[in-house]
Amino acid sequence: MKKRIILLINIFVFASLAMAQPGRGKFNPEEFKAKLECFITGEAGFSEAEAGAFYPIYHEMKSKQRQIQRNIFQLKKDAQQGNASDKDYSGTINKIKELGVEMAQIEANYYKKLCNAVSPQKVYKAMCAEDKFHRQMLEGFGHRGNHPRDNRHQ
Repeated sequence: MKKRIILLINIFVFASLAMAQPGRGKFNPEEFKAKLECFITGEAGFSEAEAGAFYPIYHEMKSKQRQIQRNIFQLKKDAQQGNASDKDYSGTINKIKELGVEMAQIEANYYKKLCNAVSPQKVYKAMCAEDKFHRQMLEGFGHRGNHPRDNRHQ
């Protein structure tokens, strides 16, 4: 579970950095979403009907998790400003940990829903595909233009 939370944080960091990179245009969330769906669909072997059942639930889960992640980032940002005491920092840490638990609970609840929408085997394959997609995106991130794998998505 901790690995998934770390992966989610890495994804958000990647998205933030991708938006800040000059010369490559702005980050397009719809394009990213389409590439992710295409990759997961292929790796998990979803039929059109399975994809239609899976993605609305999946995107709802991700949306809720993104909101919690925004709250965590805001807490961290707010804690860096001003003269906070150790008590303030302790409270911030506790709030962040509570939000992390909430995010994990959301994921657990939604994975139950996903397993009702498509087979657990395909949900598992989709989970692995999502991780693989993000790893590949992060691998290529620092090597744009210099890496032989850069032309694979063109």
